[in-house]
Amino acid sequence: MKTLFKLTFTAFAFASLIPGIGLADPDKRSKFAGNPPVETVYTLSNNADGNEVLAFHHYGNGQMEPAGRFATGGTGTGSGLGNQGALALSENARYLFAVNAGSNDLSVFRIDRDGLQLIDRAGEEGTTPVSVAVGPNRVYVVNSGDDSIFGFRFDHRTGKLHPLPESHQKLSGDGTAPAQISFDRGGDALVVTEKATNKITTFSLNEDGSPEAKHSIDSAGSTPFGFAFGKRDQFFVSEAQGGAPDGATVSSYQLLEDGTAQLIDGAVAAGQTAACWLATTPTGRIAFTADTPANAISAFSIDAAGRLSLLHTRAAEENRPTDLAVSTDGRMLFTLSGGDHSIGVYRILKGGALQKLQSLGALPPGITGLVVR
Repeated sequence: MKTLFKLTFTAFAFASLIPGIGLADPDKRSKFAGNPPVETVYTLSNNADGNEVLAFHHYGNGQMEPAGRFATGGTGTGSGLGNQGALALSENARYLFAVNAGSNDLSVFRIDRDGLQLIDRAGEEGTTPVSVAVGPNRVYVVNSGDDSIFGFRFDHRTGKLHPLPESHQKLSGDGTAPAQISFDRGGDALVVTEKATNKITTFSLNEDGSPEAKHSIDSAGSTPFGFAFGKRDQFFVSEAQGGAPDGATVSSYQLLEDGTAQLIDGAVAAGQTAACWLATTPTGRIAFTADTPANAISAFSIDAAGRLSLLHTRAAEENRPTDLAVSTDGRMLFTLSGGDHSIGVYRILKGGALQKLQSLGALPPGITGLVVR
């Protein structure tokens, strides 16, 4: 395996500006001075000349401002990855992980009061990592270049990654076009969506975190894309249905003890085109999908059994939305826009309706990934 030297960066080492969103003069006070941010939103530039995490402070009233940009030490591809989950937080929210799809490695940042500090950068055996999953002391990526997964052991004390033996495993076949990888709530299994094969592949894990068995099932709808876990090991998958007009759907699954997935409900129509990204509220009661060609965000209710009901086929209009994230308190929805390269801020109203509060623009064109801390 290629050995990469470790780099450490501070927030101020990469304080050059992106037009419209870059760091302000450090001597200039924030316009929200005296009002501490409620949370921070992170996204990834995916720049082929040098990948960076972009941070934004959210102040609880819908207002946001740039909070810095931080080099990963690796490179992106400069174009869309067809993915969800390019960024992920550790379970204790002290570390942020970012994929470098261009340089085939993974970066680890420690989150501190002044921003992000690059702690580690580790190469892997696969190619073109597009999504990262974080579990108890384990981190996995899914690779679109060679249709594989690869895992690391993660040391919470040092922030370092160590390659996990026997973790480089193939998905269901070749040309799968994986979109996302995620652990279940207990960290005992992995789930991967495969857009091109219309399959959902799961891996049950050994005690050391290495894959024990692989299982694949046909997706209830075609082109399974983004997904999120809810309660009781249920997970909810958006289905682009090959981009068929008004064909977008969402399905729900139960992850069983043996690591296999079983359909609960689906495919439930969104009434829009190409539902690709999906996020759920912390209560697990509402799911939102980003319907990119339709310029829409749809909302679904989720009952205790995991069954889905469409609440709003168009809860909000957004210019080609390309990712979603819900605030930690479940009151706000953040979106990435592929149309005007912006972050949108919405208040989540009763019944899953959305109220637009702000749009912060001038993001890089290859932007990917969205997480909230």
